[in-house]
Amino acid sequence: MGKRPDPRIDSLEREIAGLVAERQRLRGDGADDDQLERNRREIVSRQHELSDALIAIYAPQPAFAA
Repeated sequence: MGKRPDPRIDSLEREIAGLVAERQRLRGDGADDDQLERNRREIVSRQHELSDALIAIYAPQPAFAA
């Protein structure tokens, strides 16, 4: 695929990668369940945002506008 037109995609991918790295560090450091849950929720939130952005770019557009 070519270059993605929405800069949010790259930004969200970087944020997710950072959150996943943070999760690995938290687990390695023996973080408590609350810390891991906060991190998990942040990852899920960013993944949802990424999905929405990708759908907006790549989903077929309706043949007519309402």
